[in-house]
Amino acid sequence: MSQATDEIKAKIDVADLISEYIQVKRAGASLRALCPFHTEKSPSFMISPQRQTWHCFGCNTGGDIFEFVMKIESLEFPEALKLLAEKAGVKLPAYSSEISSSQRNRLLDIMKLAAKFYHKILLESQRGEVARAYLKKRSVNDEMIEDFEIGYIPEEWDLLTNFLLKKGFGISDLLAAGLVIKKDGGGNYDRFRGRVMFPINDVHGTIVGFTGRLLDTSKPEAGGKYVNTPQSLVFDKSRVIYGLNKAKYEAKRADYIVLVEGQMDVISCVQYGQHNTVATSGTALTKEQIKLIKRFTDNLYIAFDADAAGQEAATRGLELALAEGMKIKIITLPPEAGKDPDDCLKKNPEMWLQAVKNAKSIMEYLFNKVLSQKDIKKPEDRGVISSMLLEKIALLPDVVEQDYWIKQLAKILDIDYRILYEKSKRPIKKQFAAAQSTTAVTTKPIEKTPVEKASEKLLALLFHYPEFSDFISDTIKADVFSIGNLQEIYNSFILFKKTHSIKELDQEKVIHNFMEWSASSELCQILDVLSLLYDKEYANLKEKEAKEESVTLVTMLNSWYNKNIQKVLEKAMRAAEAAGDKEKVQELMQKFKNII
Repeated sequence: MSQATDEIKAKIDVADLISEYIQVKRAGASLRALCPFHTEKSPSFMISPQRQTWHCFGCNTGGDIFEFVMKIESLEFPEALKLLAEKAGVKLPAYSSEISSSQRNRLLDIMKLAAKFYHKILLESQRGEVARAYLKKRSVNDEMIEDFEIGYIPEEWDLLTNFLLKKGFGISDLLAAGLVIKKDGGGNYDRFRGRVMFPINDVHGTIVGFTGRLLDTSKPEAGGKYVNTPQSLVFDKSRVIYGLNKAKYEAKRADYIVLVEGQMDVISCVQYGQHNTVATSGTALTKEQIKLIKRFTDNLYIAFDADAAGQEAATRGLELALAEGMKIKIITLPPEAGKDPDDCLKKNPEMWLQAVKNAKSIMEYLFNKVLSQKDIKKPEDRGVISSMLLEKIALLPDVVEQDYWIKQLAKILDIDYRILYEKSKRPIKKQFAAAQSTTAVTTKPIEKTPVEKASEKLLALLFHYPEFSDFISDTIKADVFSIGNLQEIYNSFILFKKTHSIKELDQEKVIHNFMEWSASSELCQILDVLSLLYDKEYANLKEKEAKEESVTLVTMLNSWYNKNIQKVLEKAMRAAEAAGDKEKVQELMQKFKNII
């Protein structure tokens, strides 16, 4: 299995992988980002493309691509291994019982095979003609059918069930996947029948569920027009976004994502060139979905159906999005555009592109909506208008933006803005605090002591500038490092320096030779972290400035060390005086004077 993991690591770059989850920025030879595992305002999460590692200096976690995926996806190693193997195109050994025994992986295998089955019926079966005609009528071209793996399942009770049983899957797994339903009187039948099938992928492109669109809606017993896979071990509707696996790269490039209501809207948008389009499949935005979107952009454009239900859906979930710091705009379609983006694109693609371009900020949209529902001339409505809009303004996480909209509301109502500001004080504080409390902290930040921080910074500088070692070893106290492994790594490097010539070697070769000399995997991990710390703190420092910083850190560490020793000696002197040991007192006083 180690061969497979090495092959996966060789094919997947740690920076590319992590940038699919969070937004990263260059910092020297490394990359930095806000940590996805704890809440922070200043980035302390560092990535080293050179060493293919990552480390957060806020919550003190780190590792390679496997540790990252396991932590962010809440997976065990076998599941993370399979996910990354599929991403890298690496075939895992068939004999691995550890992988095949995972029910989650068996369900994912079922989903993948079912999608191929549905897709083959649509493209090649005579029974798929009705579905092909439907998609042609909806102007879905062959490229989109292939790209989105659209399929079809005829009106038969157990077509998929029998196919999957013949492939060796157990009925319990088919039931757990949600593709098969148990009959009350015994036996089983397919959940989806007579439907066009849209596979739902997670952000990595793995199929985790389906939406089935009923073709013959004249049969009420057939169920709703659109039916989703039920909640399962692999499918949670609140945690997936249709089309995000395809839209994420364009979303990062364009720095915004378009959110529509259904699968057909997404497919139409992509077909007409709007590749950064996703859908919530008819549900309101959840916190988990917002966090998924924020991996790629902070800018969200929302376009929902023009009917009343669609307009209502446009405002649900926005409070969470605002609390997470999303910048939201609302795409409003003109009356002649039709009821949804799909209609609009078929009538006039340019009209859709213009609607996206003219999208209003969320506050503009809410102001227009509230003002259109009330009469600003009526005193009772003016109070309601101010309360409703102040409630929405309170959701904005930026107080400067809040202030701007309070003043805009004051102009509209033609009153002194201080009246509104006074009215807004309690709601803003109360609601903003509530919104903030919805942000989950998965890992508790670790606060290091000033001595620990200074020790790590000094070693980070030492390994970036090995030539500083003579100055540092001559001036720093021998036992100044308070942490055992830092003391060990410092002593080891000083010994290495005395026995090796490093004058002609560059910094990377020095570290490489030192790591080979020490032959300690734990020490290598610490060096990786120190390298990331250097890029975090000193990426833009010149050598002269680095030397000055080293002098400052040595002085600070020596001062802390001396104060600590003085406290120890004072305590020992008090004990010697209490015992009447004058000789011991004199000895300790001399040591105290030497330190001073």
